[in-house]
Amino acid sequence: MTVEQGGDQGDRTVPPSDAAAIVLAGGAGRRMGGADKAALRVGGLTLLDRVLDAARPLCAELVVVGPRRHTEVPGVAFVQEHAPGGGPVPAVLAGLAATRGDVVLALATDLALLRTVDLSRLLAALRDDPDLDAVAALDERPAPNPLLAAYRRHILERVERAGPGPGTPAAALLAGRVDTVELGLHATCNVNRPADLRQAEALLWLAT
Repeated sequence: MTVEQGGDQGDRTVPPSDAAAIVLAGGAGRRMGGADKAALRVGGLTLLDRVLDAARPLCAELVVVGPRRHTEVPGVAFVQEHAPGGGPVPAVLAGLAATRGDVVLALATDLALLRTVDLSRLLAALRDDPDLDAVAALDERPAPNPLLAAYRRHILERVERAGPGPGTPAAALLAGRVDTVELGLHATCNVNRPADLRQAEALLWLAT
């Protein structure tokens, strides 16, 4: 595991927390013409840094699964799956092995407008109901998004014991008792195509 230190971004000390964030940044970006989505910029920040910046005030551990990249967010660990390219489930489990937190946020790197308050709502919903195993944001379909979700560690460990292979659908992560939260368009805006990048820029401009 490698750790790359970036510059601090203001007085936002990470509080004591049992939460960890796993950010998936290993996709090929085929619908973006092969571009590295993590390095694309919205509002002057890379998508990777926007997601990490949202998670940092809430999480004691920040883990990125994918190639090592420059980040302005300090204290980030970069890890790789044993066989990169196997999809989101092996990637999340690779990140899980690099964390100790009892609560884990699994996040796609292309959530261009994600905010700390959005992640706070996921974590609060999970912690308020001890019987829940996971809380996921509803996407536009609407369906629970397993890559914008908070999990109890034990449920991801149960998924790992089931032996998921490459190509396992991300929905397999949402095992056990799952609740959903409506976070709205900004939080769930993800960048898969050039038009999505333009939409994210427009939404950010409208919000300022």
